[in-house]
Amino acid sequence: MPPHPLACTWSIPHPGVARLTVTGELDYESQPALVRTAREMLAAQPDCRTVRLDCGGLSFCDSSGLAALLMVDRLVRSAGAALQLDNRSPELDRLLRRTSLLAHFTGTGAENAQRQRDS
Repeated sequence: MPPHPLACTWSIPHPGVARLTVTGELDYESQPALVRTAREMLAAQPDCRTVRLDCGGLSFCDSSGLAALLMVDRLVRSAGAALQLDNRSPELDRLLRRTSLLAHFTGTGAENAQRQRDS
C-alpha cells in the first residue's frame, strides 16, 4: 500500500480551545509537519487553554510519530494549555500502552498525578 501523507489542520471551535486534526501517517518523515503546525497554532492563539488533537484520521504512528506527540505535548504545556488526544484508534492506544504513555496522554493514573505535581 502506498503511504498516506500526513495532513494537519487546525481550527478554533470555542474560545480557549484549539482543535488540531491529523490524517494520514505520522512517522519520521511527517512528524516535523505536526510539530510545526502545533507551534504555528499556539502562536496564533495565545489565549488557548486546551488543545484537542483529533487522531481519528491517523492511519499509522511509529516511534518517531510518538516522539512528535511528546514534542507537541511539551509545546502545549509550555504555552500553559492542556493536550487531549481525541478519537484514538485501538492501534494508537496499544502503542501508548506498550510505551507506558497512555496515562500521560489521557490524564489518568499515578503518572499524571506525579507529572502535575512536578509542573
